[in-house]
Amino acid sequence: MTIEATNTIITLFVLAGFGFALKKLKVTDQRVDSFISTFLVSYIVPVTMFHTAFTSFTMEHLKVSWKGILIAASSMLIIIVISSSLSRMLRHSIKRGGAFIAMSAFSNTIFVGLPIITGLFGDEGVPYLLLYFMANTIMFWTVGNYLLSRTKTNGRFSFTVIRKLLNPAILGFLLGLAALFTEFPVPDYLLKSAEYLKDMMTPLSLIYMGSIIGALTFKNLGNPLDTILIIMFRFVVSPLIVILLFKLVPMPLVMQKVFIISAALPVMGQVSIVSGKYGGDSGFAAFMTAFTTFLSLFTIPLYFMLFTLL
Repeated sequence: MTIEATNTIITLFVLAGFGFALKKLKVTDQRVDSFISTFLVSYIVPVTMFHTAFTSFTMEHLKVSWKGILIAASSMLIIIVISSSLSRMLRHSIKRGGAFIAMSAFSNTIFVGLPIITGLFGDEGVPYLLLYFMANTIMFWTVGNYLLSRTKTNGRFSFTVIRKLLNPAILGFLLGLAALFTEFPVPDYLLKSAEYLKDMMTPLSLIYMGSIIGALTFKNLGNPLDTILIIMFRFVVSPLIVILLFKLVPMPLVMQKVFIISAALPVMGQVSIVSGKYGGDSGFAAFMTAFTTFLSLFTIPLYFMLFTLL
């Protein structure tokens, strides 16, 4: 691993450690975490997506976009099939099984993925992360929402999923692409303002991540076997499937690296939220989000070192 990459990873640790210390010192609490989460998801992330789409995307990126989204979505479908089979073998209840499958298949591409990818690859990696994010979001709010909603609705598909797909991050990204294609004259002062807000994304996300880790408890651990299997899916099986798919469909090297890291990210935070909405075990999902986030601080550097073999 290069000195620059090593320094980047250490910096990520320091910022996450700062968030952890703030939680342990009781400077931050659940209310502060909620504010940071809302501020990032509803405001900073959409601005970041707009700025990135408008300034970083090119026709070359767009030519391979559909293939990248297809590869990412295919990897998630494969995980869903495998984890579904395991869930049946373990005789999970419907609510437990839905959460187990969703936690195994979907990545935390915003709070963890964006600062990690930006820190390791710079602006060059962000457009590829957005492709994985789009696949992750679409798959979660369709297949994932269906799996989690079975706890109350017996698996009926809801058309509110369409509204969920049009979340602020996706809208910001689409707006940036629209401005790019139409050559809309975005004023320099707006772009500069968006750039300032974008620069807040990485430190705030890492502080939030550290604060969540600081609240980690084992009271919601549940079945240790489920925990081990989800960890294996997130950090071993999912990135391995992406690697195998790239063997079948060669793509740019930077895309491969970004997708592998994205596939090896922690459990998606929305799983606990949606699981709680439909009467599932949101406590276990929240625990797994925090626990896998903690573990990712050690697994991400490992994958980055393994990139020398690609």
